[in-house]
Amino acid sequence: MKIAITGHTAGIGRAFADYLSARGHDIVGLSKRNGNNIRNIPKIQEQIVACDMWINNAQSGYAQTELLYKVADVWKGDNNKMIWIISTILTQDSGVPNIPGLSWLSMAEYKNQKRALEDAFRQLKNQSRMCLIRPGAVATQPYNQANVNAADVIAWVQSVCDFYISATEKNLWPEELSLGFRPQSLKI
Repeated sequence: MKIAITGHTAGIGRAFADYLSARGHDIVGLSKRNGNNIRNIPKIQEQIVACDMWINNAQSGYAQTELLYKVADVWKGDNNKMIWIISTILTQDSGVPNIPGLSWLSMAEYKNQKRALEDAFRQLKNQSRMCLIRPGAVATQPYNQANVNAADVIAWVQSVCDFYISATEKNLWPEELSLGFRPQSLKI
């Protein structure tokens, strides 16, 4: 399968690229580091629509949402195409979290941008095959890599892929998945 991944050079995007590539998938990596800024929507859209699947991971203002609308419009009704939309579990909270090293304002903007992404998903989900995925705390950035309450990014990606594969093998099609981290002391 040919899979486009926006934001494939770091964090969750990189973990998806490594994991899926190791399983034989052809990865089309799209990130600012390789000259593919998602704000250049026509250029990025062209590369995504040539693929079978897109992991809509990179976030830059509202470009993640704008790109979703463009690709979903081209893929409308094509059940052979699949979009995984990476949002955040923060959209489920009413307040703005206080994260050391990040300003309250930048977190408020980020949360609002991800809520717009989720609203777009709800508008488009009946037009194309897609799954909204909400990570909880995942150790992807310097501010959370030392956090004992953040999931290992590789373990998180493996869990998402394993869950999705297991479900679809049983003819179940997940539309939304929120996957956070639970410390050892809170396991069921």
